[in-house]
Formats: sequence, C-alpha cells, structure tokens
Amino acid sequence: MLKDSPNFQFLRWHFRSDRWIRRGLYVVVAIFLSGIIVHAWVQSNQRGQQALVDHTERLARLILAQARHEAQIWFIEDNQNALESLARHLQQQDAILEVAIQDERGRSLVRVGHQLPVHEYLLSLPEVIWAVPMVEAVMDREGPGAELLGFVRITFDYDRIMAESRPFHRGLMNDQAYLMVIAFIAGGMLATAIVRRRKPAVIRAPRDDNPTSAD
Repeated sequence: MLKDSPNFQFLRWHFRSDRWIRRGLYVVVAIFLSGIIVHAWVQSNQRGQQALVDHTERLARLILAQARHEAQIWFIEDNQNALESLARHLQQQDAILEVAIQDERGRSLVRVGHQLPVHEYLLSLPEVIWAVPMVEAVMDREGPGAELLGFVRITFDYDRIMAESRPFHRGLMNDQAYLMVIAFIAGGMLATAIVRRRKPAVIRAPRDDNPTSAD
C-alpha cells in the first residue's frame, strides 16, 4: 500500500520533524488569508462608494424634478418673477452651485450663481469641486403631444451632497474592517491547529500490580 511505501514514510517524517517547513506553511496560510481579506475589503469599499454616488445622483435628480415641476407652473402663467425666485431659492442650497432657466430656444431667462457660459463656468471652478450639471426639459403637460416650454439646469456639488452620508459610510467600512481582522485571527488559529505538529501517542502496556508468584 501507498502508506507503507518508503517514500511516503520519508515525507511523513520530514514534514513532521522539520520546523522550517511548518513555519513556511504558516506564512503561506497567513498570506493567503491576508489576500482574501484585503480583496474582500477593497471590493466592499468600491461597492460602498458606488452606492454612495448612486444615492447622490438620485437625490440630485429628485431636486431637479421638483424644480422642473414648479417651473412648469410659472412657465404656463408666464410669471418671470416667480422663475427668478425659484432659481434664487435653489441656488441658496449648499449643494447647488448655479441655476439657469431657459426658454424653448435655449435662451437664458434666469441665471443665478454666475454670468458665464456653462462650460466656461465649469472650467473656472477649482479642481477639488465635483461639479455635475443636470438639465431637465419643461413641458406644458405630461404625455404625447406635449409642447416644450423651456429648460431648467442645475449644477450640483456632489461632494457636499455626499458629505452627510460619508460618516455613515465610513463607520460601516470600519465595522467591516474590524470583522475582517477578527476573521483573519480566527483563520490563523484554525490554520495553526491544522498544521501544528502533534507528538505521536505513546501506548503503554498495562502493568500487573498484583503479580502471582509461581509455585
């Protein structure tokens, strides 16, 4: 049988007695577990960042949809003052950099925050600002046959929108990192228990405490 072969017995003795090989096994297992943990943490962090960006975009589009709905009312009533009031109210929010309302031909009716063309305005901003312009068409009604009244453009500062969600995201990542460290320690202890050299059990013959004397 394979277990009785000389090569097998040599390997068995060698792995059982060579401490450097055991230490090498510890290192290999530790590197393997560390790689798994780092990969899992990176993937989790990327998914968390993407979820944060998606949440920010949904919030920005919700604000834009509300602004479009209110602008529709003032377009229909031809109320220029109300459009200006709407734009100024929106631009006062910390997460909004500029607001522009245009007619159906793209001519500016209201512009709050700057007086530059939008591409020049975006180029003038510092690189640290994550500016995202969004445009929504304003129609006179919903459904087919609706006529275009104008456009609403809002440029959002994504960093400020995400500022409220970042502490929660950071706390979640810290909790995940803590759990991964605990998992690494548990995996290391399990690996140590598996590859630890065990001394062969010594079977002692039972002693006869009451020997009988031969006649």
